[in-house]
Amino acid sequence: MAGQFFRKWLLKCLHTTDTCKTNAGYETDFETKPVALDYKFSPMTYENPYIYYMQPILKCILKQKQIPYQRLELVVIDADQGRSDDMDDIRIVLEDLAQGLNYLLLITDEPDSYKHFAEEMYQENGLIVQQVPKSAKKESRGNFIIDFERNGKILSECIHAKTTYLPIYKKPWEISENLDIIVPVGYNTLVVSGISLPTESRDSFKYERFMNDKIDRLDREFRKG
Repeated sequence: MAGQFFRKWLLKCLHTTDTCKTNAGYETDFETKPVALDYKFSPMTYENPYIYYMQPILKCILKQKQIPYQRLELVVIDADQGRSDDMDDIRIVLEDLAQGLNYLLLITDEPDSYKHFAEEMYQENGLIVQQVPKSAKKESRGNFIIDFERNGKILSECIHAKTTYLPIYKKPWEISENLDIIVPVGYNTLVVSGISLPTESRDSFKYERFMNDKIDRLDREFRKG
């Protein structure tokens, strides 16, 4: 009987929103606090909020690596099949970076998806967009790789001494207190400064939420910085 009474009393306390009376007759105030959710990073759900800043980010990295844009040999590894949102990100990046390129290699198993883009680049810029299947990515040549795949680990076999490798989803891109962007480059990170980001936030999680609302993608989850 005593155990049943205690359980009923405990349940009553848990369902009381403001106060809960104790056996002694005192009232204890319960402070209502927001629940801090544990946002765990996952490559399969992570959405990179810096896609729209890829051009200035790339130029900053090239400057640090001392690579002239004219000598940029850009390699883009296509997204996993069935990821339509990721394909949208690729189109945004390609449109931003294609102007002025002298070399572009697409590693893809769906060449028809880039047929119109390749024709447009040749007609407007004289750029021949090369394409190879993913089975040949180990033999691919380029000094700058942008990887849009989510599955698998960092592609160490594609990383050579003079190759810069940016995984878009496999590692989180973060932001420091002074709004510098912490970009994963291979297994390390690189600080990108001087890009005008919104001042609504000073940490990675808040900034990602801000960008999430801005581009109206409400079904995304983010890692708390």
